Amino acid sequence: MLLNEILLEIENHISPKIFKKKRELYGIQYGEKKKNKIIKKILLTVDLNLDVIHYAIKHKIDLILSYHGIINSPINNFDKTLINKLNLLSRYPINIFILGSPFISSEEGISETISKILCLRIENVFSIKNYNNEIIPIGRLCSPIYYPNDKKQSFTLEILLQRIKTNLNMNEIYYSGNLNKELKKICIVGGYLNNILYLKKAEKKKCDCYISCNTNHKYITYGKEIGLDMINLSYHNIILLTLIKLQNYLSLEFPYSEFLLFESDDLLRIYL
Repeated sequence: MLLNEILLEIENHISPKIFKKKRELYGIQYGEKKKNKIIKKILLTVDLNLDVIHYAIKHKIDLILSYHGIINSPINNFDKTLINKLNLLSRYPINIFILGSPFISSEEGISETISKILCLRIENVFSIKNYNNEIIPIGRLCSPIYYPNDKKQSFTLEILLQRIKTNLNMNEIYYSGNLNKELKKICIVGGYLNNILYLKKAEKKKCDCYISCNTNHKYITYGKEIGLDMINLSYHNIILLTLIKLQNYLSLEFPYSEFLLFESDDLLRIYL
């Protein structure tokens, strides 16, 4: 596979360039963009920490696909960690592509993955407008798909939480709302995107529940005021699950290249 072939697939389908935010660090962030460079090994990762870079060099990776970048804002000064990363990368001819927020919106992306893992029926997309006034499908509007043992009862918030606990292997789930409330329409916005305007739009779409990875007191309070139940998912684990799905997809699309996954742990711990 050539570098240009995988870049076309990423920029047009997996993490569409047209969905990027203004001034977002997206695309090739490190390495020469030689279109005819042969790509044999690709590493998928959530972050670009030193462990990932050591792993990539050890396994002779040609291209890293990372959700987060080496840096996520303009460089004001070169700290020790950044210098160490650049020093390691300079020893091996490697390319790094940052998927960024467009990976939330695509068909192979985070919002769609959450919907499918939770066995919810996608009825429509949940869209916003970007800085170019283009429509960006950041979320999904879903209805319940009942399991056989659910048919005799309403699809409640508690049933959804149980499904999240099982399907996403989450021991603890942060939520706000009435466990016995029946849910008919669920809005899912994957990744670290949230805005009061999104909640207002979900209300207008007659959603009962809003699932995201960035729920805080402000959003929970507003959600309660408008009757919207709120569920917060693990940001790290959701991205990792989506990368696993992407690994399978790319392996089928490019069968002569090897796709590896760096299975990092969530750094946020729960004290029991």
